[in-house]
Amino acid sequence: MRRLVTRYSKLLRFSTVLPLPVTHALMILAAVAGAPGWFLGAAVASYVAEPLVYRYFQDADRPLRLGELGAAARVLIRQGSFVLLLVEAGGVGDATVATAALGFFLLNGLRAGALIGSAVLRRANSLPYATRNLGAGEPAHPPAEPAWHVRLVTLIEGYADLPPLALGAVGLLADVPALVIVGLLGSAAGTLVSYAAQIPQLRQMRRLFNGRRVGKDVQRRVAGYGPEVVLYFTGMAVNCYQANMWLETLERLDRKALVLVRTPEVVAALAPTRLPIVCVSRAEDMMNFDWSTVRVALYTGNTGKNLHLLREPDIKHVFVGHGDSDKDSSSNPVSKVFDEVWVAGPAGRDRYRNSDAGVRDEAIIEVGRPQLTGITTGPTGNDVPTVLYAPTWEGWDSEHSYCSLLTMGDRIVSRLLEQGAGLRVIYRPHPYTGTRMAAAHAAHNRVIAMIEAANQAGGAHRVVTGAEASLHDCFNQSDMLITDISSVISDYMPSLKPYVVTNPHAANDVTFRTDFPSASAAYLLGPDCAELTDIIAVAASPGADPLADERHRLRDYLLGPEHPDAMTRFATAVDTLAAAGPRSTLHTHGDPRRTAPAEPA
Repeated sequence: MRRLVTRYSKLLRFSTVLPLPVTHALMILAAVAGAPGWFLGAAVASYVAEPLVYRYFQDADRPLRLGELGAAARVLIRQGSFVLLLVEAGGVGDATVATAALGFFLLNGLRAGALIGSAVLRRANSLPYATRNLGAGEPAHPPAEPAWHVRLVTLIEGYADLPPLALGAVGLLADVPALVIVGLLGSAAGTLVSYAAQIPQLRQMRRLFNGRRVGKDVQRRVAGYGPEVVLYFTGMAVNCYQANMWLETLERLDRKALVLVRTPEVVAALAPTRLPIVCVSRAEDMMNFDWSTVRVALYTGNTGKNLHLLREPDIKHVFVGHGDSDKDSSSNPVSKVFDEVWVAGPAGRDRYRNSDAGVRDEAIIEVGRPQLTGITTGPTGNDVPTVLYAPTWEGWDSEHSYCSLLTMGDRIVSRLLEQGAGLRVIYRPHPYTGTRMAAAHAAHNRVIAMIEAANQAGGAHRVVTGAEASLHDCFNQSDMLITDISSVISDYMPSLKPYVVTNPHAANDVTFRTDFPSASAAYLLGPDCAELTDIIAVAASPGADPLADERHRLRDYLLGPEHPDAMTRFATAVDTLAAAGPRSTLHTHGDPRRTAPAEPA
């Protein structure tokens, strides 16, 4: 039965493309009949059907190509049927028919050139090199294609023949067949506008695609700068938060630091910084690049492209990650390929030890979280209590999903908004939310809709996403945090303000706190959110907070001691490793940087 349902569903989806072949068949029949009125109606229906089909069936190209009815074929069918209409309608001179046929041929040539140019511009993310902050004349990533030009290219791709077909059919009805020429000229003019917009960028792209020449220029600039510390980031623009959190910390080092990325779009997408940023896209260029001045490389994630720098034998390689949490990813066995793993505090060390990931204890260095210096402690002075809801994303697979948004998000936000003017809500989702599961994206949209509705009724709640999504600013504006098992917990600890951790599977409280030590000082929230009313009362009455002392103890366990401060510990770790001997001699003696205060009760 399930197989029948699956086949029926697939057949139903594939049937959504039928309006396109049907309307094109009607255009051909109208042309054969020499009926310009019917042809015009079929043509309009065809153009209307194009966006609707793709809206309801995004993979429509697949069945259309199987039926030899791809985008290019549909364009030729429309144009060929119109020329046939001119022949069959009668009263149209041979010169007009020939002009229309030749005009369509030339228009298609212009159209193809514009589409090829646009495709080349969008290949900017395959540039071999791109840089930032390496001096005047550097091979910078070209500016983004203007939104108006993107829309123009979309029109050229699917609707360039609309003006000549529409005006030509109207001209036949009005006995002015030469109107088709006006339409052709109009479409050609729009296509030439696209050419004019593309030429300056294409010239720059031509220079940037010369990998050998540009590579020598980048090598010369990097050698002149002489970086000693490299932050290595291999993600896409949406992942930039993983690198952004380290930029200010590296700026504060006494050693020269550089950000090395592997995707050109990231160069412009990274947050403002005075650090030089270099993108080397291709593996062969990366492995032939001279990194002889680099002493320490810091890695924000465990990805396959790490191998392209890990192979450098004279560099000390360190995994710093992008946040400490009780997630399995914070004790990944892959981390044992690094010379050292730097964690915030004793909790990070214990995670690796308890996970049996194979990382040697002497290779784990506690450096704190130097990014957290701007988080304020104590009361915010808000007019009304402010609760920050910051759920994590749905994870790479369901087994490792800690996301409350899927099962509890609506209920949490609804209960918070029920407090009316007596409570303010800030919703700050993880940047990855909805990237793997449509259900998470739908839940995210529902939460936003609920908050917008509450604001229309006089609320002052906030949704924080995109470029404005500074998590630390949200921390400082909140009186309480509601979150999932994630690095958000550790980052919130310097505030010493109450926090809530969701328990979406209703695990036993003792078991939950044992499995996730970062929740040991949290108020736990079950899937029915029955505890939320009492928890909100804590946010409204800071003095009545029974877990306040526990948070003080947990802060040291998660982040390490307050003295020396995290920036000092981090800089010392960099200096010690940079001055160390060959990698084979690392950790052969005790390391004074290791600290391991007792785990809080």
